[in-house]
Amino acid sequence: MEENQAEFLSFCIENYKAMMGGVSGTKVANFFEEFRVFDYLLKNYHALQRLEQQKLLNKIKKYLSRRGA
Repeated sequence: MEENQAEFLSFCIENYKAMMGGVSGTKVANFFEEFRVFDYLLKNYHALQRLEQQKLLNKIKKYLSRRGA
């Protein structure tokens, strides 16, 4: 994994954590791992990293919904 991809994953964790209102970063990371969100984010990195924050969070929520989370 490249450094910019790692930074992107961290950005996603921090923003999802903020959206969830106080959930720890560790819990978000574990949740993302359980539902393979990291795989989704890395597979679609080039398209997703260009989105504004709210659109990115909406994509993550939609992906999680399709996975039954």
